[in-house]
Amino acid sequence: MIRNISSPFKILTIALFIVSCESGRRQVDITNSKVSVEMARMEIDLFENTNETLNEEDIAFLRNKYGNFYRLYVEGIIGAGRAEDSATTYYLNHFKNDQTVKEVAALTITSFSDVEHLTLEFSDAWKRYHVLFPEKPIPAMYSFISAFSYTIVVDDSILGIGLDMYLSNQDGYYDRLGIPLYKKQRMRPEYIVSDAIKSWMGTEFEMSSENEDLLSYMIYHGKLLYALDLLLPDTPDSIKISYSDKQMDWMEENSVDMWFHFAENDLFYTKDAKQIQKFMGEAPFTPGFPEGSPGMPGRWLGWQIVRKYMDQSENPFDLVGLFNEKDAQKILMQSKYKP
Repeated sequence: MIRNISSPFKILTIALFIVSCESGRRQVDITNSKVSVEMARMEIDLFENTNETLNEEDIAFLRNKYGNFYRLYVEGIIGAGRAEDSATTYYLNHFKNDQTVKEVAALTITSFSDVEHLTLEFSDAWKRYHVLFPEKPIPAMYSFISAFSYTIVVDDSILGIGLDMYLSNQDGYYDRLGIPLYKKQRMRPEYIVSDAIKSWMGTEFEMSSENEDLLSYMIYHGKLLYALDLLLPDTPDSIKISYSDKQMDWMEENSVDMWFHFAENDLFYTKDAKQIQKFMGEAPFTPGFPEGSPGMPGRWLGWQIVRKYMDQSENPFDLVGLFNEKDAQKILMQSKYKP
């Protein structure tokens, strides 16, 4: 599923990049990029462009248009059986004609009747990606519904987006499913591009298994978030890390206390899975800290460390070099980060 990482960049010429001093954000120059992407709409073809009961011609149409994604969708996402089996058509029809699924499909298609703005955002992100990783291919993009089972799926050269997971709780579906508030707050359209790009980067650059202490997890997730800084420079930081504005304020105001808590309790080098989950895992708050504290404080701190580290770098756009540097302690020390 994961392709080999290409050789690190040499020093890149200044002509490739523009640093925007006015915005304070680094801007990758995509002026001459010819990269463009489209998003194939599986949910529209499955629920609107085929017969109510799928026949052999419908299946052939879907298989020919969607290729490997059809297989992934049928076998992995909705679990209808092997793509080649004749019985799979029965189970696919059962899914397609389930009343709740039909209602969700109709709501999703209506809510995302126009995805041009998403396509433009993705196109700009992939243009930057192509400048920073010129030897890496751009994934084929698909949208789908899974009846609230999958948000983002990544498989080799495929990036799929479950649009029914970004309906902003319309018609109260997320409430009825018992999805907690901290998750519902980010199940909105403005999170789609950030979630998708972050998921892609996470599979392209997996965490090294050489050292799995808390600091290593912090730095790894900091790298992913820093990549979003370059690939999505106009996206708010709160969207990138899935915090509310209040949670962002809390982390900025309490980062010193959080940092000293890590230091005083020798947490940076712990390999205790429970401690790592406490500070890195998604949660409505950080256990042991006051109400209002967000979850994942280790990711936020790791992000700030990596930002400072790249500030010290000769080439702050060198994401290949960043991901190839596996020494989390080195990154921490060279960052000179102080909250």
